[in-house]
Amino acid sequence: MEDRAAAAAVHKSVISKSTRLPNKVSVFRAELHAISLALALIHCSNEKNFIIFSDSMSSLKALSGFQVDLDLVYSIMKDYTRLASNGKTIMLDPKSRQ
Repeated sequence: MEDRAAAAAVHKSVISKSTRLPNKVSVFRAELHAISLALALIHCSNEKNFIIFSDSMSSLKALSGFQVDLDLVYSIMKDYTRLASNGKTIMLDPKSRQ
């Protein structure tokens, strides 16, 4: 909305995490932050298998290309690795906007 942004993640339409982001943050960073929030929900869950749905192709490309020069991508990769080493299976599923 104008120069304001927020990010959110929902698990089973019941549990959610959201945060207001700094003014003028890019949509790309907001989408990455939403993926980071999803990983935080996964960390708190007792379940083992997860799919993160995202329609942000730029975020998914940054993650699949391991663009670790971006601080948020590096943080997401680190969290993903930690969760995977703790037995969690996480898939990222690209969903196009309809």
